Amino acid sequence: MNILVVENHRRKGTGIIQMIGKIDLDIENLYQANDGNEGLEILKTYFVDLMLVDIDMLVIDGLEVLGKMRSDTDCSEVPTIVISSRRDMKLFNAVTSSGLGYLHRPFSWRMLRQKILKFKNGDARYVV
Repeated sequence: MNILVVENHRRKGTGIIQMIGKIDLDIENLYQANDGNEGLEILKTYFVDLMLVDIDMLVIDGLEVLGKMRSDTDCSEVPTIVISSRRDMKLFNAVTSSGLGYLHRPFSWRMLRQKILKFKNGDARYVV
């Protein structure tokens, strides 16, 4: 499994990667992008099975990343879990109604595990 974490706060991104390490997954590659542009470049360069993207980022935010993914046929089908600390029901509804996973901060590794395993086991398919 190839996972991409897009998070502009290096410490938070590293924390997510450490959480993923606690989950019993067969991980081939674990990529970390420090902003939306870097995340899009990784998507264009490498095969990614699952992306976790923060909504609130500088330069290009998570919503812009998702919009650009939607218009690119090479990465429009990448399953995605959106991460946000916003308490915004409109955002939550927009994200989940478009088929994306949603994970609200703060979250535990068990919550992250649950989302990733739902995707991996085919119980839920998060696509853009």
